[in-house]
Amino acid sequence: MSENQEYNLDKILTSSGRIRIISLLSRVEELHLTEIARRTDQSYTSTERHLTDLAKASVVEERDYGRIRIFQLKLDNPKVKMLKDLVLAWNHELDPKTLI
Repeated sequence: MSENQEYNLDKILTSSGRIRIISLLSRVEELHLTEIARRTDQSYTSTERHLTDLAKASVVEERDYGRIRIFQLKLDNPKVKMLKDLVLAWNHELDPKTLI
């Protein structure tokens, strides 16, 4: 997503990598960047790029603790709260061991 691009839902969900990140953070609440990359089976660089896009779209927020970067969904955004609820409802019947 480019710097000036509007962050509509279709732009946020055009990447399976971003969808996997949103799904993961919907379940675990917060993780550091390296663990998000590992659990979503993406490279560190791709994960970082997707998280940057999601932060620009106000979907995730980042907290830095020195060299550790922690990300979580920005649940004070009502649209993100709805997105989390959708993801959790969609995956409700799946075996938690098979979820990303």
